[in-house]
Amino acid sequence: MMKWLVVFFSLFLMSFNAFAQALVEPESIEFGKKDAPRVLRIHSSIDLASFGPLIKGFVKRYPSIRVSYTDINTSELYKQTIKESAHPQASLVISSAMGLQIKLVNDGYAQTYHSYETDHLPSYAQWRHQVFAFSLEPVVMLVNKDHYPGPLPKDRQDVLQTIRQYSDFMKGRIGTYDIRQSGVGYLLASQDARQADTTWGRLIEAFGSHQVKTYCCTHEIIDDVASGKLVLGYNLLGSYAAQRVKEDTRLKMILPKDYALMVMRVGLIPKKAPNADDAGLFLDYLLTDSVQRRMQAETLMFPIQPNVMTKNTLNILGKSGPQRVVELDQQLLVGRDYAKQRRFIKSWEEALEIPH
Repeated sequence: MMKWLVVFFSLFLMSFNAFAQALVEPESIEFGKKDAPRVLRIHSSIDLASFGPLIKGFVKRYPSIRVSYTDINTSELYKQTIKESAHPQASLVISSAMGLQIKLVNDGYAQTYHSYETDHLPSYAQWRHQVFAFSLEPVVMLVNKDHYPGPLPKDRQDVLQTIRQYSDFMKGRIGTYDIRQSGVGYLLASQDARQADTTWGRLIEAFGSHQVKTYCCTHEIIDDVASGKLVLGYNLLGSYAAQRVKEDTRLKMILPKDYALMVMRVGLIPKKAPNADDAGLFLDYLLTDSVQRRMQAETLMFPIQPNVMTKNTLNILGKSGPQRVVELDQQLLVGRDYAKQRRFIKSWEEALEIPH
């Protein structure tokens, strides 16, 4: 009897572990013909709503390639790339957490790639010919016009004024990234601290005293702003916000007048990646004029190529004040020094009154 109990318990544990793993591991979505002779595996932090149409265009252009796409949070994507470095699953890794991508390159986890398209990128949009940008993203605020108290904010000072004037109302109704979970959230917070140290300090202290809600992912913040649970989402990627504003008239995207951060979505090919040739082909595809135009025409992403920007896109970007482009360079490694990172996160937790 004991023997059968042991066997049953072992089988139960195996089933439970498999079930738990299935819950944790992100699901891959397949694009293209099932019998395509080549498979390109992409691990990325970009929502399928933004990236799916471009992948469909790729497999239509190259029918001999099937794309397996996995959407992974920026921090988890970084960890997984390191964990699988000896035998990578992904041929291409794409993320908006520029600092984490730079660190992967610096630590030897990426391979070199040259093509006409990548070699003609501006110097700030590629590094060591191993990490490459293909979209330039304004970092924005998103408000619910139906619920926001007082005049809509034009900059960070206006947000502070609203918090002071409508203190009780604003408690628990501001959302931003949890920089402990989100690689792009950490990047944006650290860049804010560099650009405007005094304003940034006052802003996060006000957020902390007004019970700011923190999130791992952009779409969760946008959903809560749309529902009215939040009235303000702070430091969101502009392409996601622009998509939802297009669909929902209650929402308004704001590029701060004091300064607007501009970050890039960037891709790299892991050192021992399978099918590295098709990974490079996909990068080149993203940088072609036709795909760059499609990004903005369908409000998928903002293009990196200035020559394809439409008047509408330039008008949107022109509504901000000074634009601070976060460049792909060694400066991003400073923020990823472990000791400095821990100090920054600790000060962030203290300002937001979050238990360590």
